[in-house]
Amino acid sequence: MSSDIGRLSRRLGATTDQSTASSMDVSLKEAIMENLTLGEHLEAEAEAESPESLLKRMLSIKSAVTTSSSFAQKQQAAIGTDAIFRGIGTGSIGKIFGHPGTIFAYKLPVSGQPEKLWNNYTKHLRVYHSFKSLPYIPDQVEIPRCFWYATPDTESFWSDNLERFPDLPHYPRLARHALCMERIFPLPRPIRHALVDKFCPQKARQTIKDSDSNKDCLVRPCLGRVKYGTGGHFFTLRNFKLHANKIKELEINPSELIIGMSHALAVGSLIYFLLSLSRQARI
Repeated sequence: MSSDIGRLSRRLGATTDQSTASSMDVSLKEAIMENLTLGEHLEAEAEAESPESLLKRMLSIKSAVTTSSSFAQKQQAAIGTDAIFRGIGTGSIGKIFGHPGTIFAYKLPVSGQPEKLWNNYTKHLRVYHSFKSLPYIPDQVEIPRCFWYATPDTESFWSDNLERFPDLPHYPRLARHALCMERIFPLPRPIRHALVDKFCPQKARQTIKDSDSNKDCLVRPCLGRVKYGTGGHFFTLRNFKLHANKIKELEINPSELIIGMSHALAVGSLIYFLLSLSRQARI
């Protein structure tokens, strides 16, 4: 199985172009420096706004949002170092690790069935190239780039990076299949805290704000679903579901989301949507 996937990977040209990677590193450094300044302005603005007002303004797709200065500082400090990869999410197919100081994220399979991850990779490529061929999509929806696929035998990756993955009791450090893709960076602290202040039970708010895992905050709009209540102790900012009733409550214009999402669904049906930083703010 591994050798078959490896041959297919080479046939599809699933390698990172070094000049492209280098230019992205330069752009990342520039973006981080801008974010250090912009993040401070966002923090100052947030102090003067209610959670509802901040969320209405910042979760609009027309808003200019930057990463928080603390996140940008960590990214800047990690550039060119051998920082440990950090787990930033888990899905049905794989665990995702962020590569500090770069725009890369690695998805590793959670089961002994790497063909699911490979299928994820090939579909990701098809969707990405389909979107690139549609000129009206980029201003509404962005698809994270998919760079390459590695197998346990990909020495060029694992010899340099195996020790940088955490060695966990439930997920030991091993050379595995790996999908390298563009990381979707988390929303900044003022937005995270506003979500907590607005939707989290009061007794759990500070715990949620202080949680490291909840710093990996991504908002997932769910326009076809309503849900009431706060979630209690199960409240999480990872893939935070912004249901239709919450969108209405925050007075966010749903048409801004509907247009982009409907265009995207015309390209492919199995597409998940997240509110995140624009690519211009990420690299």
